[in-house]
Amino acid sequence: MTVNRFECVLSAVLHEDPKVVPQLIGFTTQMARAKLMPLLEKNAENAHGEKSSNPSMGSSDVARRFKRALRIADHLDVFIVHAGSGGFRIVKTRESGEGWKIAEWETGAVWRMGTTKNVWAREYVKYPVEDEEDLEKLQLPDPDDPERYEGLEKAIKYIVNEGFFPFCSINGFFSGVWYFIHGPLHTILRDIYANKDFFIKLIRKVGEFNLKVEKNLLERGAMMIGWVDDLGYNKGTFMNPKLYEELIFTWHKRAIELAHKYGAFVNMHSHGNINAIVPLLVNAGLDILNPIGPSDNMDLAALKEKYGDKLCLQGGLSKHIGFMSREQLKKHLIDRISIGSPGGGFILGSEGELPYEMKPENFLYFVKISRKYRRNAAHRL
Repeated sequence: MTVNRFECVLSAVLHEDPKVVPQLIGFTTQMARAKLMPLLEKNAENAHGEKSSNPSMGSSDVARRFKRALRIADHLDVFIVHAGSGGFRIVKTRESGEGWKIAEWETGAVWRMGTTKNVWAREYVKYPVEDEEDLEKLQLPDPDDPERYEGLEKAIKYIVNEGFFPFCSINGFFSGVWYFIHGPLHTILRDIYANKDFFIKLIRKVGEFNLKVEKNLLERGAMMIGWVDDLGYNKGTFMNPKLYEELIFTWHKRAIELAHKYGAFVNMHSHGNINAIVPLLVNAGLDILNPIGPSDNMDLAALKEKYGDKLCLQGGLSKHIGFMSREQLKKHLIDRISIGSPGGGFILGSEGELPYEMKPENFLYFVKISRKYRRNAAHRL
């Protein structure tokens, strides 16, 4: 069966029943991808045992730029592909020993990045802002610099023409502060309670930059805007929900309204048990929330029942899928699809991606049965 992934994503987000439940999944690290992808590329078969189709892969610059990304998406049966970002960039990297790198960002933040225990990790080495005086001096890059968006229109059109749905990213609003400006997290949480005025200035600095970036992306044809704003842990939000509403939600609402003005969707990522603030996001018109993680007590069935006609739920799969047996994988996958897919409004994904430790045979099995059961979702399995 020939499937237009773009149309399936559109149907899901609009709460219609797509021909195939969309999927968005990847690997925890480059090591995991390097280990598992060659197996899939060699043995890529659909549920009928036929050779998996490949994107057309023209000879243009944009085709060469996205060649590998679309090939991976095709083999993994991923429906959504990243087209570009106007967010903060790395300006310099240097080796730090044992596979780690020091990355310097254009904000002045410095990270140490690498893989530990086969999981990608980062350490915050330096922040550009320690106090209000530093904040007043901080110069962010020009969000209206056209160089930041060079080739974006062509990339979006190319991804759509290849049958995938393009999304574009901006910095998180909350995480954008403690990733790139001032932190770490415990410092930000202390400021929220003890130095609220300072935090307001910090998030305004990032928020105003983000909205200008978002506008530039939308004017160049962005169809879906996404950002990462991890707001909690498995027992609740990092801050009182009332403080979220007062200090952060306004920025989320403005970003959602801006995207909708251009006819685009918004896909927000947040790990943690954020059930307490989901009603706010729904009322603001958020289109997609991910990753709906079981380990974070984000219950797919409960969220589907409460908000399934208003909010598209992306995720549902446990972060432990890489360590499950074949029998456990099949049972878990069918359960997630049978709960999430009725009436649309569901994109299958994982709260933790595919790890290096996943057995090759289980990886190939997962891809195979995911193709099968997402295509049978219309018949309720």
